[in-house]
Amino acid sequence: MRKSLAVAAASAVAGLTLMAGTPANAAPAAATTVPSCVTSTFSTPFFAMVRVDMENKCTTEQRVKPSFNYELKDVPCYALQPGQKAVFSRDVIFAPGYTFAGLVSC
Repeated sequence: MRKSLAVAAASAVAGLTLMAGTPANAAPAAATTVPSCVTSTFSTPFFAMVRVDMENKCTTEQRVKPSFNYELKDVPCYALQPGQKAVFSRDVIFAPGYTFAGLVSC
């Protein structure tokens, strides 16, 4: 019994040491804007839908994703080759003040 308590206590201390090594409130890396040769058009075809048309007019691959002032879960990252187009659309309840913030690199 005494040995079990010692092992449990040692495990707890080790766990706390590991937790202390990683910042609890570390901020995610700031997203950067994409080059102006990647264009986008935002629309709301229906009240409960958002749509972003994207096109890579650059000479290199660009990795981009749509960004909004209110976060949408699971917005995918698109790897667009030169000349490639992509469309992001999602059914959402479009609240007043909800805006498309632009494309960010990913």
